[in-house]
Amino acid sequence: MATLQELHQARERKRSVYEVRTRFVDDRGEPTYTNHLILEDSPYLLQHAHNPVDWYPWGSEAFDKAASEDKPIFLSIGYSTCHWCHVMEEESFDDEVVADRLNRHFVSIKVDREQRPDLDEIYMTGVQLTSGRGGWPMSSFLTPQGKPFFGATYFPRDHFLGLLDKVRQVWRDNRDRLLEDANRLDEGIRQQLAPSATARLPEGLVDKVTEALTQHADTTHGGFGEAPKFPQEPNLLLLLEQVQRDTRPLTEQPAWSVVRQALDAMLQGGIYDQVGGGFHRYATDPAWQVPHFEKMLYNQGQLASLYLWAWQLSGHGEYRRVVEETLDYVLREMRSPSGGFYSATDADSEGQEGKFFVWDYTELTALLDPAALVLCERVYGVTREGNFEGANVLHLPRPLDEAADALAMPRYSLDKALADLKHQLYAARSKRPAPLRDNKQISEWNGMVIAALAQAADALERPDYRDAAIAAADDLWQHHHDETQGRLWRTSLDGVASIAAQLEDYAHVLNALVALYDATGERHWLTRARSLLDELQAQHWDEGDGGYFVSAPEAVGPQLVRSKSLRDGATICGNSLMLPVLIALHQRTGEAALRPLIERQIEAFSGHIAQMPLAGPVFLQGLRQWDSPAPGPLQYLAEGAIRVRCRSERPDDTRLQATLTLEIDPGWHIQGHDSDAAEATRVGIRNPDDWQEVRIHYPTPERSPADGTDQAESIHSGHLTIVLEANATSPCPLVAELALQPCTQTECLPLERREFVIHG
Repeated sequence: MATLQELHQARERKRSVYEVRTRFVDDRGEPTYTNHLILEDSPYLLQHAHNPVDWYPWGSEAFDKAASEDKPIFLSIGYSTCHWCHVMEEESFDDEVVADRLNRHFVSIKVDREQRPDLDEIYMTGVQLTSGRGGWPMSSFLTPQGKPFFGATYFPRDHFLGLLDKVRQVWRDNRDRLLEDANRLDEGIRQQLAPSATARLPEGLVDKVTEALTQHADTTHGGFGEAPKFPQEPNLLLLLEQVQRDTRPLTEQPAWSVVRQALDAMLQGGIYDQVGGGFHRYATDPAWQVPHFEKMLYNQGQLASLYLWAWQLSGHGEYRRVVEETLDYVLREMRSPSGGFYSATDADSEGQEGKFFVWDYTELTALLDPAALVLCERVYGVTREGNFEGANVLHLPRPLDEAADALAMPRYSLDKALADLKHQLYAARSKRPAPLRDNKQISEWNGMVIAALAQAADALERPDYRDAAIAAADDLWQHHHDETQGRLWRTSLDGVASIAAQLEDYAHVLNALVALYDATGERHWLTRARSLLDELQAQHWDEGDGGYFVSAPEAVGPQLVRSKSLRDGATICGNSLMLPVLIALHQRTGEAALRPLIERQIEAFSGHIAQMPLAGPVFLQGLRQWDSPAPGPLQYLAEGAIRVRCRSERPDDTRLQATLTLEIDPGWHIQGHDSDAAEATRVGIRNPDDWQEVRIHYPTPERSPADGTDQAESIHSGHLTIVLEANATSPCPLVAELALQPCTQTECLPLERREFVIHG
């Protein structure tokens, strides 16, 4: 147990790296209380280091104390930018009466959910089973063995004091009943977090799930569910997988209708920062107008990837704008000097939720000239009354094309005027006290942004995004990866890494490394990915039943269950993402050992996904990709030896030009297109009724001596481009098929075919 002197020494060492948050200070401004959280490196835990509550971090010391003193444990889980966590801290945890009650009758533990999502998952499951809902701050009461017997979320001070008295009384007078409750809840948690037995997956499962998603979508406001309204990126990603494969016009696809309505509603709503770019975590109303103002790095990465994919399918310019504004925001405001990315910014500033982001009408009248004020009113919905506690959250009451028509302005003129207006608003906003930024770097969330940057660099031809993705990946590899120990770290603060990586960290960093390989063609990214996969297999793979455990085997502190869950939520869960990641690695390397891993991953969760298919939409994406490669713009053949990229453009509404660029590894070639043999390289149209005047331009083949003969063989090798031109006779996408036979100097593989569904 740390001595008082050691706590004060830690305070001195960390004086410059965190802000003291307590009402109890002496005449010199020094905090009256210092608890065990001062020894931690989590910004969230340091926020509570000077509460009068005698907090402990998660670990054996706290549990040993509870057992020796025969006290229940009060467990509080939250994160540094959580608004209601701040409220409960100010009302209860920084209150001496509440602190006295906790210190005398409980052992109190604080957990940063961003450091330990494995613990958050376990105890959040308990809270949801107990109360029917979840959220943060999460408040749970545990036995000294770590079993929860009651839990909920935020409690007002007086309610919390009454609850503490009630729990103390039951612990003293009716403990047998309480322990029975703990055992029942423990069993419920285990059932939730352990996968079901294997099962045969129903025929057409993915189609049924996508149909269910379209039926459950909010057709009034877009997205899913009522307020509070979350983006639910995994659901939208599964729908985009469906759209990618559908050969009907976008306007005839129910899945696209749901995706487009959700994306349009979010980019037009207050959940999107209309001035600075990037997304707030969720909206408090069903119409996406008023956000909960914190910004999480994971939303930026996932939504940038989502909007980018939607832009690639539709060519809708607003989606490209949102991708670039979101990534530019991350690079401008969330990037560390070493290249990695910080985790979040707070909802609060100056003690008020949203104050940094909202606009008072009188402030705007003083700041803007009359023409700019009118533009703000007509485009961003500004009124004297406001839409949030008398102030204005900027949003788009109508799409910008419609706003341009209403203002009798060409769209390019409106864009220029808005760029000037946003520059002025951003400059004014930058002078305000900014919300707290959590400078902790998380491997999982950095992986999401690196993947989005790499994908956008390739699709949008933005080399600056590629350079940023490479710098961030190198920063992760340097500061979050220990090659000597063969392990990844989950978090770092000020360059110092701590907390063993969890499954989600490995999965999202692996996904980022694959995206970097796709964007650069540099094989060292695959080498790193393979090394990381070996570490993951050694530490997280379940040899008995398949699938991956969420936590590392040496996770600190008692753990009720080593979860192996499959549940996509605000982020894509590790077991869900690992299926498409393993498939991507197999497609790019052809490594035979990956095939049984993929099949065991599917088998391990077959029972779970058969019972609750909506729980794992990204896992379902993987199932579809394993069945057949997605007909997207980048595909691999010949066990990764041949990479094919498709880019398209439309000179007008009817004409389309698609360019297939093939990159063939040294030592490999394909048969020439000018041969009459069945193995000749061919590009064809699968829907000729919808496209006419098709012209295909092949490069001149090489001539290579055929084995054992004096005749020359027609081949293609290295880098080549095939151009397809066609005129549309219907709104259907063009479905192109590439057929080729990959060969080395000693053997030829069977003929391979890939489809490219080109929507625009």
